[in-house]
Amino acid sequence: MNRRERRNMQKQLGLNKFYKTQTNEQWRERIRGNIENGKRMEADMKEHVRIMQNMSEEEKESAIIANRAQHIAQRKQIPLIDAMVEAKEEYDKTKK
Repeated sequence: MNRRERRNMQKQLGLNKFYKTQTNEQWRERIRGNIENGKRMEADMKEHVRIMQNMSEEEKESAIIANRAQHIAQRKQIPLIDAMVEAKEEYDKTKK
């Protein structure tokens, strides 16, 4: 919502009249609440972004391990599940 839309909505809801009747203490409390809410929303968004980035890294690792497991299974003629264990161990060694 842009500034013009926000101002029109405030006018339609009668918020401007309400804001004018507030005392200084009520105004400060409203602003303080807005600031706290904004900080909480920012922290939530940062946590969400961090989780999304970590998930993408985990997905990349899973894809690498699955690809190595397929090669190991074809090369050694073993089941894919056993190859996954070997690929995971191999990946952990190269990661360190």
